Amino acid sequence: MSMDEGHPDHSWPRVGRRDVLRAGAAMGASAALGLGALGSGRETRPEAAGARAPMGRARNVIFMVADGMSMGTLTLADMRVRRAQGRSSWWMGLWGRPGVRRTMARTHALDSLVTDSAAAGSAWGSGLHINNGSVNVMPDGKQLLPILVHARQAGKATGVVTTARITHATPASFYANSPRRDYEGMIGAQLLERAIDVALGGGAKFLPASETDKHPDVRIVRTAAELRAAGVAGEKGRLVGVFDHGHVPFVLDRDGTIPGLVEMTRVALARLETKPEGFVLQVEGGRVDHAAHNNDAGSLVREMGEFDDAIGAVLEWMGKAGGRDDTLLILTSDHGNANPGLTLYGEGGNAGFARLENVRKSFDWIDAQMHGFKSAAARVVKMAEAVKTASGYELTAGDRKLLEECVQDQRVMAFVEANKWTSVLGAILADHFGVAFASPNHTSDYVEVTAMGPGSEGIGGVIDNVELHGVMVAAMGLGAGTMLPGMEEAMPMPKPIKPD
Repeated sequence: MSMDEGHPDHSWPRVGRRDVLRAGAAMGASAALGLGALGSGRETRPEAAGARAPMGRARNVIFMVADGMSMGTLTLADMRVRRAQGRSSWWMGLWGRPGVRRTMARTHALDSLVTDSAAAGSAWGSGLHINNGSVNVMPDGKQLLPILVHARQAGKATGVVTTARITHATPASFYANSPRRDYEGMIGAQLLERAIDVALGGGAKFLPASETDKHPDVRIVRTAAELRAAGVAGEKGRLVGVFDHGHVPFVLDRDGTIPGLVEMTRVALARLETKPEGFVLQVEGGRVDHAAHNNDAGSLVREMGEFDDAIGAVLEWMGKAGGRDDTLLILTSDHGNANPGLTLYGEGGNAGFARLENVRKSFDWIDAQMHGFKSAAARVVKMAEAVKTASGYELTAGDRKLLEECVQDQRVMAFVEANKWTSVLGAILADHFGVAFASPNHTSDYVEVTAMGPGSEGIGGVIDNVELHGVMVAAMGLGAGTMLPGMEEAMPMPKPIKPD
């Protein structure tokens, strides 16, 4: 099911929260699913049994998410930087710094060992496990307090930056409540109602003039030039940038009118850094996940590379004026996706990985070239032309036969989940690039967490992803959040939807 359709009705109750502990009763659903303690997110860890050192106090929190980043994705991005620039990636380069802490985090949802972004993001955003497909709403409809709303109640400024839609699951998990992640019209209205100070990404279709006109303090920008003009430190009012109708295009497909993640991150920091009580900012490389879903190795390394450059921009900001010691930085992912890896030995692998630098367009671009061609044969002819332009690889007769059968809905892949043209093409190109994928889906892999700054001492051992919410709240010294109007009302819960 498509996750791109917004809910046409914004009449859902406005969202607040009862005390989180009162919502905990709904966690019993995990036992019925056989997840046991795994689903609770509150089990006692042996490494956590001893008392930890008191946590430092953070004025600011920057939470950076490479959405859908398997460890293989992080590895490929680091290998690419090392080959091209003779240094490690910004992310891996942090691991040798004093005071930087690392751990692995479990990622399961309340109802599934394999999570979607809504449930994983809500674990960070509210501190509890929920079902796939929902945003900060428990299975019984109880609403949880998103961390940006909580931080704003304490006087902090708030922001989200993403290459996905700003109403998409991961950014929404920090500010919104919705029984379904695809009610993005309602989520967009909440972004405006809850006074997020800076929101930059895609998703113009979910922020129509009928909504934005209700908020005269919001400045809307739609191009890179307009963003640069608005990115003045200390400028008053809120800033919302929507640079595409849907998601921000892949790095490989952008023109100069659309800002990248690095530029958006720098503008957000410039707008937020002068706020007297500090800020909380989420930065998401959202299209890392989409490239992994597509089994598109060329796009994957570019999207992860852009995210790593955004880390570099944040580190540059933190190092200004002799270095900031008031900011907690957390780097992580919500889940693995597709588990890519370089898998050819010797010169075949070396040469294949080098060819990734010659990729010029994404699989999304290839798909767009096939529009209007109805027959499978005609579509594959056009696909072959597009693949040559995009990747430099010329499909063989055998490749074309496999793709034509797949387009005709014949089974050509033994793993049924991979029986789609993007996965077939990704498997074909694995012989050319050396990068193979296990799946077009999310995985249950534990994910890397890297943290530095005040409050990072709360991270250690192997953790549950919900614990990162507690680390942020404790680092900022946030007390109990207050309820927004309508908080007491439970949301009606629809049938589950397929994860995205």
